[in-house]
Amino acid sequence: MTPPTSVRPLPRLAARIRARAPVRITLFGSSTTEGIGASSPEHGYAAVLERSLRPHIAGSLTVINRGVGGDGAAEMHRRLPDVLADDADLVVWQGGTNDVSQKIGVESFVACSRQDLAALRDAGADIALVGQQWCRAMDEEPAFPDYRHAVEALAGALGAPYFPRFAIMHHWCEARGMTRDEMSPDGLHMNDVGYALLGEAVAHWLIACAETVR
Repeated sequence: MTPPTSVRPLPRLAARIRARAPVRITLFGSSTTEGIGASSPEHGYAAVLERSLRPHIAGSLTVINRGVGGDGAAEMHRRLPDVLADDADLVVWQGGTNDVSQKIGVESFVACSRQDLAALRDAGADIALVGQQWCRAMDEEPAFPDYRHAVEALAGALGAPYFPRFAIMHHWCEARGMTRDEMSPDGLHMNDVGYALLGEAVAHWLIACAETVR
């Protein structure tokens, strides 16, 4: 059984879809969002997500990829003005991995991320959080579980949808007879198979969240 995702309303996205109006989505994150590890941009997470969303959105769809590999919360905070300027209907946030490697304290990570997510919501965007990956590099970091649980708790505190990527990647590997390292051959970044699964799953999750708004 696939691990459950947190399905919470995305009212602005839902309204835009119902009105058959143009939809703008910004993907805000680090290497997963950028698509590092994919054989080409068209096989990365952002491209797969966009293709998977299009059949569900009657109006035009713009997906803005603001992923920069290696960024932690501090670096993402410095890029926040660009994300705010996108005036997106939905911001899909992905983070909390590089902060572990950078030895940033989990409290500092949470405080900075909470501030940014609140600013995006205050500007009128829906927000949704994608959790961290299952990979060798993070399994070797003793502090990683604290950060992983912190992202889930942050989503709960903000009342935002949360996609538990770590648990879902376990499920994907088990269901397909794959190992962790076959999905992330360099020990950190997903490959084309992983990004295909992630992009499709996140797209369907976002639509499910929008459909809870009546």
